[in-house]
Amino acid sequence: MTCQILKGTYTNYLRFGILILVSVLLASCAVVPQPSVEVYIEPIEGQTNTKINPETGAVTMLQKGVAVTIEPLDEVEIFELTDDPRINPYLIVGRRGDVEPIYTVFEMTVHNLDTPRVLVEESAILIDRNGAQYANLTYDYFEDLYDNVTPSEHNVLPARTYPHHHSPYHRYYPYSQTYLDMAALEEGHAVVAESLFESGKLFKGAKRRGLLIFERLNLDNTEMRIIVPEINVVRSDGKQEKLKFKFDFRQVVSEKSAIQ
Repeated sequence: MTCQILKGTYTNYLRFGILILVSVLLASCAVVPQPSVEVYIEPIEGQTNTKINPETGAVTMLQKGVAVTIEPLDEVEIFELTDDPRINPYLIVGRRGDVEPIYTVFEMTVHNLDTPRVLVEESAILIDRNGAQYANLTYDYFEDLYDNVTPSEHNVLPARTYPHHHSPYHRYYPYSQTYLDMAALEEGHAVVAESLFESGKLFKGAKRRGLLIFERLNLDNTEMRIIVPEINVVRSDGKQEKLKFKFDFRQVVSEKSAIQ
């Protein structure tokens, strides 16, 4: 239990450091950001009752009049979520213009085709090839990160040491002292609120779309399954039926990323 608590505390600290660094690095970056796709996720063919869009890599599954589509987003697509990279809460832009996603990101769309009502929760689960299980990060998670940012009178971020990490996804500068771009952080907070998938009630013909955000997968996690377990169909007689949607994907890493 103690190890789990310490691990959770370290993870929150790490993410908080990333949140600050997003503002710090972008504020000081004079190079135009240049995102490139070095790691991407693609659907595994042969899944039952699924249809794959070959252009986007999105997978759609239909059950009981409800269609669920899961689309993995690569680095370029995450970058394009905002017009200004300073306010993008899902990536880091380094001093040389290199772009690194902080999370593994999917877009989910739920479409009620012909059922009176569908109740949808924002919960989803990712299971990697080793059996490790990750819940998607909810708005409350990001709310805690932003709530921990306390600006001083001049919005100065005191010098601090950030933990080093050998993963190519996290490139920290050991010391940093600069002005904290609070305006960008506030806009980034708004982006989170607008972009995450939210719970809701869908009447016939309605659809809901939003992002599923997971902890960034390691390079060796080549296969994964996304499970959407909280979709309930409400019949005209008031009875509910719980549906579970499962999608299989693989992570593909370029040779350049693999040797870093």
